[in-house]
Amino acid sequence: MKRRDYTRKRRRLSNRHLADKYLYAGEHETQTGIRLTQYNEQTLRTKEVLVSDPSFSQLADPGVINWFEVSGLTNAEAITRIVKDFGMHNLDAKDILTPQHVVKIEEYKGKMLIILNSCSYDENNEMRSEHISILVAGNTVITFTESDNPVFEVSHKALSSNMLNIRKRGTGLLLAFLMNSVIANLVESASKVEEMLEDIEEALLDPKNEQKDIGSLVQLRRHDYLLIRKNSQPLKDQFSKLLRTENGIITPEILPIYGDLQDQLQYVIQTTENCREILSSLIDLYISNNDLRMNAIMKRLTIVSTLFIPLTFLAGIWGMNFKMMPELGWEYGYLLAWGLMIVVGLSTWLYMRRKGWY
Repeated sequence: MKRRDYTRKRRRLSNRHLADKYLYAGEHETQTGIRLTQYNEQTLRTKEVLVSDPSFSQLADPGVINWFEVSGLTNAEAITRIVKDFGMHNLDAKDILTPQHVVKIEEYKGKMLIILNSCSYDENNEMRSEHISILVAGNTVITFTESDNPVFEVSHKALSSNMLNIRKRGTGLLLAFLMNSVIANLVESASKVEEMLEDIEEALLDPKNEQKDIGSLVQLRRHDYLLIRKNSQPLKDQFSKLLRTENGIITPEILPIYGDLQDQLQYVIQTTENCREILSSLIDLYISNNDLRMNAIMKRLTIVSTLFIPLTFLAGIWGMNFKMMPELGWEYGYLLAWGLMIVVGLSTWLYMRRKGWY
């Protein structure tokens, strides 16, 4: 076993048991960094926060909305301190540090913890999944991401332009924008997978296409589909908790926004179901095309074999070692043999063509 594979296996098993301390069980090596954005209707300011700060809750200004962005989970000790500093349990830190954790939405008194995953395609057209956690405690929102990928950049633009009066409202609207960034990635990824599957379907239906790499493409798109489905289906099942929350984080006036987010999730589910049906038909079509291609090859080989059967018979006759074979001593015996073979071969070919055997 390679050392990297061993390290991955060790990490995946590291948070499976109850313990006093937990480690980051993912594969990203991004160093932990913290950025604090504070805003209200009049002000908007952003600053970097030291990971070694002894108390993060004291940095939160009670008069404004505080958004802590934690990028990189390698410093498990700092992540645990942040979680405990805002009144959460040690097991909540375990959920944040475990990328393999199931998607869930937990409600507490005046607090909420959301564990989910985001999917997106990178510049190499490869699917990337990232574990994301969102903690809401009073007027403070804390987001945890495995890397420094700007998944919440749209939320910063919304704060700068004060979209939907976000700076005038509470943490519920900021949470809606954060959730929208994740769900939008799922929507785009699902739509792209569907488009690529439709392109593969057109290639399979094109008789001029050699279809050399179609099988590997279908398998790759199937992996992407399963990843999107794994991240979206549990989130849809849990999302109803946000629509009936009574902890004051999501107020009635912004509830329609969460309804729209639920509609987008429903679109992702429907798209993945469509992808599943397309994948099923693609696999059947790919196997059918392989069978047809194999039958065509066998047909050509059979035709060649049939053409040479009478010629092989004639060659076998004249290849026998008999002294009294009249053609052997005849001056035109060689030409007669060639002529007879050509006539027999052409006759066989014309007969099969007339019968429509090829």
